[in-house]
Amino acid sequence: MASATPSSKISVRAKSATSLRSKSTSTFSNNNVGDKGEDNDTKGKDSSIPPPLQKNTKDDDSNKKANKSWSIWGSSNTPAEQNSIPPTTKLSSTRTTGSIRSNNSSEEVPDSITTATNANANVSNEVTQKDTASTDTNNIDENHDETSRARGWSFWQRQPKITTYVETESTTKTQPTTEPFNPLVNTLIPPSSEKESLLSRIKSNMPGFQSPNIMVPDINILPKQSLWTSLSHMFTFNEEKQKFLYRADPYSKLSEMSNGGKRPIKVLIVGIHGFFPTKMIRPFIGEPTGTSTKFIKEAEEIVEKYFHDHDQACEISKIALEKEGDIFDRVEYFFSIMQKWAKEINDSDFIYFVSHSQGCPVSIILLAKLIESGIINVDNSKFFTGSASAEVGFCSQKKIISVLAMAGINNGPFYGADQTLFVRAYQTIERDSLRELFEFQKFDSIQSKKFINGLRVIIANNVKVTFVGSINDQLVPLYSSTCLFADHPNIFRTTFIDKSSMTPSFIMRIIKIAGTLLNLGYDDHGIVKEISGSLAGPLTGGGHSTVYNEKQVYELGVKFALETTDTTTTTSVTYTPYKLSELGTNPYHLPWSMRGLIYETKKYLGDEEINQLYKEFEEWKPETKQLKDIKYRLNGLRYKL
Repeated sequence: MASATPSSKISVRAKSATSLRSKSTSTFSNNNVGDKGEDNDTKGKDSSIPPPLQKNTKDDDSNKKANKSWSIWGSSNTPAEQNSIPPTTKLSSTRTTGSIRSNNSSEEVPDSITTATNANANVSNEVTQKDTASTDTNNIDENHDETSRARGWSFWQRQPKITTYVETESTTKTQPTTEPFNPLVNTLIPPSSEKESLLSRIKSNMPGFQSPNIMVPDINILPKQSLWTSLSHMFTFNEEKQKFLYRADPYSKLSEMSNGGKRPIKVLIVGIHGFFPTKMIRPFIGEPTGTSTKFIKEAEEIVEKYFHDHDQACEISKIALEKEGDIFDRVEYFFSIMQKWAKEINDSDFIYFVSHSQGCPVSIILLAKLIESGIINVDNSKFFTGSASAEVGFCSQKKIISVLAMAGINNGPFYGADQTLFVRAYQTIERDSLRELFEFQKFDSIQSKKFINGLRVIIANNVKVTFVGSINDQLVPLYSSTCLFADHPNIFRTTFIDKSSMTPSFIMRIIKIAGTLLNLGYDDHGIVKEISGSLAGPLTGGGHSTVYNEKQVYELGVKFALETTDTTTTTSVTYTPYKLSELGTNPYHLPWSMRGLIYETKKYLGDEEINQLYKEFEEWKPETKQLKDIKYRLNGLRYKL
């Protein structure tokens, strides 16, 4: 035959190259057939393991990675039965020196293919390890971000979780269990039958009950009732206005409410939260923690402990009123809720309203409406007609009602805060609810008129109100939270001072002296109004949302209601408006107010307070610009001190 042409030689070489590629491809795609000869020796023990039992770490890692959710929502594994993805084909090959051998041929694969295959395997392993490490890192970062976001914003924290105590039948040991925040709101929570667990918690927490934080002034500044004071009020013939209440033994009131200890005292706690931001921005700043459920749980613990310390049985019912929106809309909604429980409300002996921020004017207006409409029959001296009269029964004695107002926006936020960049930006999202808060700065607004009228109604029915302000509140000034424009013996004012605020001793002394004079019915000469603007805390670290975590605050509201006498003469609420725009603008007002405070202190409290005030003033080294300005303006009073 004739010799092969060059074209035929090229075709033969092409066919051999094609067969070589096909053989090598079949070698890479087959994972059940092992290598022969020396290749079986290199596999070692793995060749004896059946193919289904061989562990494919690469596939497992890829499956785990596929089963992980997106890291921004947290990593979560899908159930095993849902994982129906078939395993990928495993590459089965044996590496020799510089080549990869096929099963059916002794031909060698070029080193370039071997290098590329090993590089791809190394890259895939590195990616798998990085994915696994990044998943763990994401979990740690997410927990860190949750904690940092909760600490970084002082108004509210992330969604709180409530720790409840579950008692099983097999053991009497209480075990804490954490469950999602899902409280009962806008409904009456009857007294719990499990009192022993609560009392055991109270007893175990008794040594640590005292907090390093302080409240000035304390209820002990009120004079104690004596036989002489009782007789002097009984036989007095002058119409002098009563300035303050006296401290009295609580056992007399407890005995009266319990019919001489024959039955437990029925207590009703009503919680009303403050202003909540719109749900649109809560994912950025977190869920609010100052909820009505938080307030009633804190108050319940204090009330239970108080009655336990006085050996008095009690039954505590609770209502957590929650609704967002304007003040008058909330009042109407809460009024309809309270109507449903008119009988249970009037069966109570002691009613304790606990409120915060915007909830303070809401609670006062709501309570006044409940009394005027007959939903709450205070002393059986009134008869009512209508739908409420069927549910309002007669009680054997007068009810004791107390209102605790924590950091209340009674006179609005800081003056001029509506012009700040933060507030103006937020007004574009929630205009009406935020603008309504600044209406309390105007004494002729409908909000202020409703508030002062409600305050007069409830105090006329012997309701006792405790206003608590925070020394470094970043939203509400001290003159607003302590309601300085209203005065009555049934009003008690105090200031919560957190030790983390690092408040100077001189400022604390001024607040204590001024609060003592106001609670005794005297004048502070406007010193609190003048220094309130300089006490504002930082936006992300103020005390507006720390006051409701203090147990002393809830205890003070109980003590002022149960450990004080009632007014012996008819005394109306004194209403004294002032211009907020003039506060802190004239630098000469502060030294003039300080002069009047020193005069009142020396006349009613003695020289000891003045000596302490002078000593603390000399030792005071202010650091901020506002406090330095206060000391500069008071330097001229050294000769008077």
